[in-house]
Amino acid sequence: EEETYTIQRGDTLTQVAARFGTTVAEISRLNGIANPSQIYVGQVLRLTRSAPQPVGEGKLIVVDLSDQHMWAYEGDQLIYSFVVSTGAAPSYTAAGEFRIQSKIPNAYGSAWDLWMPWWLGIYWAGSVENGIHALPILSNGQTLWAGYLGTPVSYGCVVLDTAEAELLYNWSEIGTPVSIRY
Repeated sequence: EEETYTIQRGDTLTQVAARFGTTVAEISRLNGIANPSQIYVGQVLRLTRSAPQPVGEGKLIVVDLSDQHMWAYEGDQLIYSFVVSTGAAPSYTAAGEFRIQSKIPNAYGSAWDLWMPWWLGIYWAGSVENGIHALPILSNGQTLWAGYLGTPVSYGCVVLDTAEAELLYNWSEIGTPVSIRY
């Protein structure tokens, strides 16, 4: 069971951490807070982190932004466990509940002039769709970010090793739930 706390007027992270026997650093990590002084009334903070528990019978993809890791489940069966890279500042990957909304074997990102093999689109960030895909390939054929998996490096997407991205692409389907959390 995950414990949460809702920020009240006058609260500081230092006070909240002291009240719940944790640290500002831990609360910041669990909630993806870059600047601990920028909290707001009504903000719900995670105080504990439980391991992802799959629910239901179908397929589910879970991405943990703190651990830079992805798990894929079918029912309660773990199918895949992959190291990923998510969005780096200022293009952080959004946390939330999404579904795969598009599947393209090799998508082209015109904003960055690069190819994103095994594209699974999951949400819109303005006019740009963010998704899960293999290490991107520049127009000169060079693979981007190879060797950086496990570190946030992307423009908001969830990036996988090429072989693992192909496995996930072939396993998942339009409508597969994607849960992105800290």
